[in-house]
Amino acid sequence: MTSHGYLFHGLNLTITGGAEVQAALGARLGQFPSGRLQGRPDLRFDFVKMTGSQPVVRPAGVGRPILEVGAGEVVYFDDLEQLYLDFPGCGRSLCDVRNRHATVWYSESAAADAWLLSHPFFTISLTELLKREGLFMVHAAGLAVGRKGLLLAGDSGSGKTTLTLMLVRAGFGFLADDTVFLSASVPGEISRGLRVLAFPDEAGVTEQTAGFFAELQSLPGRPPPGGRNKKPLGVAQTYGVKPCWECEPAVLVLDEPTSDLDPRGRREFKALLREIPATKLIATHDLELAVELCARAIILDQGQIIADGCTVELLADEKLMFAHGLERPHILHHIHPH
Repeated sequence: MTSHGYLFHGLNLTITGGAEVQAALGARLGQFPSGRLQGRPDLRFDFVKMTGSQPVVRPAGVGRPILEVGAGEVVYFDDLEQLYLDFPGCGRSLCDVRNRHATVWYSESAAADAWLLSHPFFTISLTELLKREGLFMVHAAGLAVGRKGLLLAGDSGSGKTTLTLMLVRAGFGFLADDTVFLSASVPGEISRGLRVLAFPDEAGVTEQTAGFFAELQSLPGRPPPGGRNKKPLGVAQTYGVKPCWECEPAVLVLDEPTSDLDPRGRREFKALLREIPATKLIATHDLELAVELCARAIILDQGQIIADGCTVELLADEKLMFAHGLERPHILHHIHPH
């Protein structure tokens, strides 16, 4: 067992574990500066290989599932401020959020597939711990030009990595292939602006993506870890670039941002958007949201621009709205368009 420290955006992160754990996490965190090992760390992870029965048990009480992981479970216990992970046959972990400490107990089979330890076990707990430090994870690739950032959000297989590699080759700064963190420019004061913080992890590259780039032709010969279909690629090392550690969003592009929110969530989200000073481009059918937040609106129908102008004036035009399958939003019954 050895310990290694990383300086993760000002937080001292200490990881203790065997050689297989340190190698797997070193590949993910190796671009971060080394942190101190003396004193109490801000965030601590202990990885312990099980030699007998599993020493961790599921916390008592009612837990709240926060992620679906097939046969396993990821459950948060609000009263205890503990996050419990269980991957049957591979290991369990208990993350004490209050004390910023996660412990992972893993089996011999998990040791042979360190990806499970360095990704699900580590990433899920890290994400929960960083929330308490004001850093919030976004599943997106991150690039930058100067101090202005570009985030590419999308599900796995949507092309984030391919586009990221193309843009890095074209001279964009590299923040991340899959995960970035958002933070207020001034802690606790979102109205002062947002920061996008890098996580220059290894990229996961499919053979199809590798085939687009001459410099990656050697990748198909490397077996993916654990039988997966993506092979690890150190983007910063491959292209000889230093990570761009931080940038600011110039524009927020939001696609139906209120579609899965309950009424309280919608109110809170709209209040948050009002505070953020960046330009916002919102694609939405929530016309109440458009009236409340957008000075300008563009109405689209069948991919064509139908109208472009003052939001209140356009959405108050009942004839225009009806002709294109929309209705005048109720909020405008209380607002005069002029």
